[in-house]
Amino acid sequence: MVKFLSDVRAYSELVKLPHTLFALPFALSAVCIAQSETCGLTAYKLIFIALAFASARSFAMGFNRIADVKIDSANPRTSSRPTCTGEISLKAASLFTALSALVLVASAAAINFLCFILSFPALALLAGYSYGKRFTVFVHFILGASLACAPIGAWIAVADSFSPKILPLSLGLLFNIASFDIFYAVQDMDFDRKTGLFSIPAKFGLKGTFAASSLSMAAAFLCFAATAKIFGGGPAFFACVAAIGAIYIAAQIVFFISGIKKIDLVFLYMNISISLLILLGGASLLL
Repeated sequence: MVKFLSDVRAYSELVKLPHTLFALPFALSAVCIAQSETCGLTAYKLIFIALAFASARSFAMGFNRIADVKIDSANPRTSSRPTCTGEISLKAASLFTALSALVLVASAAAINFLCFILSFPALALLAGYSYGKRFTVFVHFILGASLACAPIGAWIAVADSFSPKILPLSLGLLFNIASFDIFYAVQDMDFDRKTGLFSIPAKFGLKGTFAASSLSMAAAFLCFAATAKIFGGGPAFFACVAAIGAIYIAAQIVFFISGIKKIDLVFLYMNISISLLILLGGASLLL
């Protein structure tokens, strides 16, 4: 039992389970929005949507830990990750990642043919993020783009077709994730500079970080407002968007005053709050 619990904790750390709350509500929001438009949701689809999302994120995190094991081991902040300490071997991590990919493809196939076809480029994008820091400062937006697949996939799963109407929500998620990842990367600014890795903080410093994250948050806010407008959101949806705008302002103030001292508050709790507000906004369309 002790070994089992230890393994559960290690794999939870491998995939950063609490961070699932960043993107899952966006996917569920897209489910709600698509249901309000098409009424195509079934319990069968919901089960496989959840499986596809969980396996996609597990694949992305597992692949990232394998690709970055040498970098993570050299970085004091990440050297305690289970793939660095040997708590999870690279062989075990590779098997976990491969199984996650298979579950994603199988879940997508169980939903519809379009989801099945799109699962392959989705896997490529999820894996590609891990190498972004090696060649571009826009790595934060690559991460955002990989997570932005979630609302698109959820919409296609429910509606059985693609609609450009869902793109503002996906773009909002892209810019939202990128803005907070820019903040988060400040922790590794000195390490990235020493090792030749790319990030906005490493390239442009704290002032550039503040400017880039501010612009990204503004873009995310406009995308969320556009989503509410496109789908005929009522006062509840726009109130959620307004609350997100207030959180963005608070995040900038906290970062400006405290820097990385409050990074957990800015990165984790505010990000989760924004995701839940988007979910509430999408769910309001069903009322």
